[in-house]
Amino acid sequence: MTTPSSKYNNSTNKGKKWPQILVVLIATIATFTAGLHVGWPAASLPQLLSDEYPFDVSAEEGSYITIIGNLGAFFGSFIGNFILDKLGRRRCIILIALPQTISFLSFILSYHVMELLYVGRFVGGLGEGMVSTMTLIYVAEIAEPAIRGILAIMAGIAWYSGVLFANIIGSYVTIRTTASISIAIPVLFVVLSWKIPESPYYHLMKKEDEKAERVLRFLRRKSNVSEELTTMKADVERQMSETGTFRDIFAIAANRRALFITVVARFFQLSTGVAAMNFYIQILLKEATQSIAPQVGASIILLIQLIMTGLNVFIIDRWGRRPLLLFSVVGCFVDLVLQTIFFILKEHTSVDTSVVDWFPLMMMLVLIFLYSLGLGSVVSVLTSEMFSASIKAKLICVVNGSYSLMTLSFTKYYQATADGFGLTVPYSSFVVLTFIGILFFYYLVPETKGKTLEQIQQRLKVGRKETKVTNVV
Repeated sequence: MTTPSSKYNNSTNKGKKWPQILVVLIATIATFTAGLHVGWPAASLPQLLSDEYPFDVSAEEGSYITIIGNLGAFFGSFIGNFILDKLGRRRCIILIALPQTISFLSFILSYHVMELLYVGRFVGGLGEGMVSTMTLIYVAEIAEPAIRGILAIMAGIAWYSGVLFANIIGSYVTIRTTASISIAIPVLFVVLSWKIPESPYYHLMKKEDEKAERVLRFLRRKSNVSEELTTMKADVERQMSETGTFRDIFAIAANRRALFITVVARFFQLSTGVAAMNFYIQILLKEATQSIAPQVGASIILLIQLIMTGLNVFIIDRWGRRPLLLFSVVGCFVDLVLQTIFFILKEHTSVDTSVVDWFPLMMMLVLIFLYSLGLGSVVSVLTSEMFSASIKAKLICVVNGSYSLMTLSFTKYYQATADGFGLTVPYSSFVVLTFIGILFFYYLVPETKGKTLEQIQQRLKVGRKETKVTNVV
């Protein structure tokens, strides 16, 4: 047994939570910067399509500038998988600052060469994909089960804070000025993150037990972590006994279930249309309502998204994942039905909808409220929790890569159908898909609240029938 250090001496040995919170706060600066990249099109597209930008950009070109970021995120997910177990979680997270810095620099220089917009979006997407793969794993591996959900939600808060910041700043200054401000953030991140610890899981994967113990003692602020270390070591050894190849994703039943649940959950997260709407939020508001300036309406919607994601910190580990997901997806379905009815009346009948011109904005606010309460953040928490250590990097890589391609597809579908047929077509499609999502979350998604990563793995190995019974209980 390790001799207690006076630095961590605690008579009750209950430990503290703040070191974990501090480390996650620093790590999620990279997530904030990824949010800046995701939020970039909402404020920048109106500028690109106007005379404010020095080059002529068509609506079609604007759509490809938008979605090429998702293509970059697809490749970034696989890059993250390739280097995560080789370089370690800490080094990889710090490395994210490189593509993020290049992205903003490309936006600045695009005032001289327009094609650099594509470069900036693609390279920024690489950083986005790396963030989605690496920070999820890092947070899940350093956190105690009791607060793992809260810490994962903090990453969501950072993400939406970045989206909101990009919308506010980008709505009132030029693209070049926005990029000049934003480029300072990844630089600050490198400075602050230099001393964050490596994941104890990674140390144990590399047979570095003493380093894992030191990290655990710092993260838990406890003098004695032998019990948790022993349990964690056994879990890692058991999980690492699996070969951990891409073939194992499909050859092992627990991995297949985890992959199916997370990819389909991501699909139904996107099927609400919120991600696609966020890219075109200012243009959407301009077309849907004249009751408020698009910049102001977009900022209000994104602020609600941020506030509701923050609210999850207080309820996710109390209410559980499934109840939040079910409440969220059912609420989104009802909201989308009402919005679809409004657009049918506006676009396909002679009914005068101008008397309720405020209705689309109000329903978008409600949709964001409901989405952010569950689908917007809890799906990411599930993704961070459901994979074995031996295959985690590869599975999250596949999930995030799939999510990037699905986001690209949903965004292009939304733009093409909205421009070609009006808002009724995309919204009615989202209604149908979200209804199917209700059935999926009710029957197939397990509860992971309060369980260790190993307990979740064991639950995934049981039969479907037993899993359903457990969920009901």
